[in-house]
Amino acid sequence: MLESDRIRALAVITLLLILLLLFIWYGSISPVPEKGRFAGNDELVEDYEKYVYQEVEIGGEVIETDPVTIEIESGDRTLRLKLLDLQEEPDKGDRLTVFGTAEENKTIHVQNALIRPSWRYWYMYGISFVGAGWIGLRLIGGWSFDKEKFAFEPRSDPLTVKETLSLLIRGDDSG
Repeated sequence: MLESDRIRALAVITLLLILLLLFIWYGSISPVPEKGRFAGNDELVEDYEKYVYQEVEIGGEVIETDPVTIEIESGDRTLRLKLLDLQEEPDKGDRLTVFGTAEENKTIHVQNALIRPSWRYWYMYGISFVGAGWIGLRLIGGWSFDKEKFAFEPRSDPLTVKETLSLLIRGDDSG
């Protein structure tokens, strides 16, 4: 389909540019509660008073449990918020995603909340690392890179996991 190296490189650059532009566009979306885009961490940290008595959707780490207080972040700035009417009982260090109404005195009246225990992040990153390593081994064992064609090609005789590990340690590929 894409036979020329220049066309392939141009296609990759174009797709990466589109991806970058989508990130910029998404970052420029401002809160519009009527359309389901509520003020979040960035807006509250920047100017909390502007969003008092408005619905907000925020996420942060629990830093106190009596009363429940979370710390939200925006860049290098943080803001501590007390949560009222939270039905669940989070532990210190848990991550909370909260939907509610911003009240005076940096307080959020909670309508809905999701608690994610802190150990879940270690599990998520650990299992993702193991899975990515396994997929990487299978890809290296099943495919080789042809420098002349500037393309990946399936190996005629796929390598076992043991052979792939040996290949990675030795650093040479004869097939």
